[in-house]
Amino acid sequence: MEVDSSSPSLPLDQVQIMIQACLTGNISVIHELVNTNSIYASEQDPTTGQSPLMAASSLGNGALVEYLLENGAPWNAVDRQGLCAGDYATNNEHWGVVNLLVDWGVRSELILGMVERETKQQLGIVSLNAASHNNADGANGQARPVEYEPSTKPDYLRQRLQYTPDGNALLDSDQDAVMMEWERPLMEAHAEILMQKAKTVLNVGFGMGIIDTALQQRNPALHVIIEAHPDVYQHMLAQQWDKKPNVRICFGKWQDVLPQLIAEGLTIDAIFYDTYGEHYSDLEDFHTLMVQLLSKPDGVYSFFNGLAPDNLFFHGVACQCAKLQLSQLGLDSEFLPCEIQVKNEVWEGIRRKYWHGRDTYYLPQCTWNAHFLATGQVLDDPILQQVKKNSGSAVTDVASDGKRQRVMEMNT
Repeated sequence: MEVDSSSPSLPLDQVQIMIQACLTGNISVIHELVNTNSIYASEQDPTTGQSPLMAASSLGNGALVEYLLENGAPWNAVDRQGLCAGDYATNNEHWGVVNLLVDWGVRSELILGMVERETKQQLGIVSLNAASHNNADGANGQARPVEYEPSTKPDYLRQRLQYTPDGNALLDSDQDAVMMEWERPLMEAHAEILMQKAKTVLNVGFGMGIIDTALQQRNPALHVIIEAHPDVYQHMLAQQWDKKPNVRICFGKWQDVLPQLIAEGLTIDAIFYDTYGEHYSDLEDFHTLMVQLLSKPDGVYSFFNGLAPDNLFFHGVACQCAKLQLSQLGLDSEFLPCEIQVKNEVWEGIRRKYWHGRDTYYLPQCTWNAHFLATGQVLDDPILQQVKKNSGSAVTDVASDGKRQRVMEMNT
């Protein structure tokens, strides 16, 4: 989320007084300004990008943080350095405030997800890709910097793709990377956790074939690959993947293929999802279908974790949202830390990074919940209970606030 410059202008000296009051905990000044104009709770310093919520979070004042949030301060605003309130709290080791911001962020993301689903139903659309793509421009219609552009690409399947001559990347027509060689250690780790007990495996999104090669090396009895892009499909045929032992290629979108596999009565021991250019809501939709294929009791599911990749705090919120959604489908989720180093030079010739210098990748490992297997019932989470309880007013409130943007975007 960018530094917000679209709200009504407030006197700069008063904005700075508000931020300073939050840094020192001067409650009387804060209340006076917010009572004058509630926008003071969210207005950022135009030079530094710092907000009252960031200042209060750095102080570790949980009551003040909650007060600002309740008065409209966006939890996911960032300063000019790309830091959000959660980063300020984390850097100062105020863990109570960190937990408060995580919970608030998760609730906000879940509510925005409800808004998106209602929008899809009302408009009769299958995916929100086009809607998010159309929001690529910033305030006043100006183009955003590339790092702020949505990673969803509704026209991806119509684009021409190219494998680079050195074999280190698959690029779309925008020179964005669909997949890159540096992912290989991560794909090996995914294959390892998927195939510990599995005999049958499904991968959605072939790309460069890195994980499918790793899966083949583990000799599955059935290896299903769903690939939707015609250029990648032709590449698979040229490499004779259709002739490899026990491989079944399904050319088409998973939205069309999965219902066919379910209708066949197929069950799969291990499932992996790594598509490109899709919206987070597509991943949620995938989950609702995927669980109808995943074998019980030992089935394992994983996905490439490109959720909110440019900010570690946002990434944590996104992972928690995915964990909650999967829990409502009967799955427990762990995020296993994997060390990874990606050198800057690998991005030469690539328009936009999709990994931002972090040394740890959190690998999702999702397995069936024992209580769900025994009873067929899921255990409701307190955050989910709050969202459901207040869903009507919350959805209306969030939908009417154009400044609240969802961070839950798949990057690849």
